[in-house]
Amino acid sequence: MIYKMKLNESAFDRMKNGTKTIEFRLYDEKRQQIKIGDKIEFSKAPDLQEKLLVDVIDLYKDDKFENLFKKLNMDKEEITRKIQSVHKFYSPEKEEQYGVLGIKIKINVDDLKENIEKFIPYNEQEEVDRRIMLNYINDFNDVLTRKNEYGHFTSSSFILNKERTKMLMAYHKIYKSWAWTGGHSDGDSDLLYVAMKEAKEETGIKNVKPISSDIYSLELICVNGHEKRGKYVCSHVHLNVTYLLEADEKEEIHIKEDENSGVRWVPIDKILEVSSEPWVRDRVYAKIIDKMKKDGIIKNN
Repeated sequence: MIYKMKLNESAFDRMKNGTKTIEFRLYDEKRQQIKIGDKIEFSKAPDLQEKLLVDVIDLYKDDKFENLFKKLNMDKEEITRKIQSVHKFYSPEKEEQYGVLGIKIKINVDDLKENIEKFIPYNEQEEVDRRIMLNYINDFNDVLTRKNEYGHFTSSSFILNKERTKMLMAYHKIYKSWAWTGGHSDGDSDLLYVAMKEAKEETGIKNVKPISSDIYSLELICVNGHEKRGKYVCSHVHLNVTYLLEADEKEEIHIKEDENSGVRWVPIDKILEVSSEPWVRDRVYAKIIDKMKKDGIIKNN
């Protein structure tokens, strides 16, 4: 069963980035129908255009919010803050009438899982990494946000020009290399959308479209510990899926100052020369280029 609810902007964003995993509501007639295993589609207020589909993985019931918060081991300061927050929406009289409910959720990844399951590996690396990605989805409640410090999904892209002779690349500040575009899922299970959004943000290009909506490549990428925006990020794994995109080489491009220091179109036969990340260059870029040649997407010179 799928239920529909509204969320204010702050709560929606926190749920999407993984910092909010329990939604508190009155245990009224509508909420009394919810069961573990059901789904909820949250709509982001005020325009209700952005949606987030989640799975219900546990339910906590009580007569009052204060008692429920205590059962969830919140400290006094947090309990006071949360009671003040929920009473902006639900009066003590309604709380007394219905009781309260805590809905433990995780972001739904059914479509992502299905896309990875139907993905046909190109080589042994993709076969092994595909299996491990599916294990991650099965074993962790959260694989879409950085709250999972062991590993989380990212989405990358090869942006080709219309003639299929060049790739749009950015010079990445952290890795000090010319690289593909891409970024963290950050709670969004539509990884094609993520790839296209990151492509625009990182290169300044305004119009980009998928050559195919299917995943073209996947790989587990080890990320060494590093500092980002003044904070240490521990070593972890990116569960990366890659898409092929197309853009017009004549469009204006520009850097994204907090992430890269250069953006340019690189001839396909020069990609491996400009990359200074050995594993990504040899295991990922070379693989994708070889696959595109065999698929007839680019010319096999």
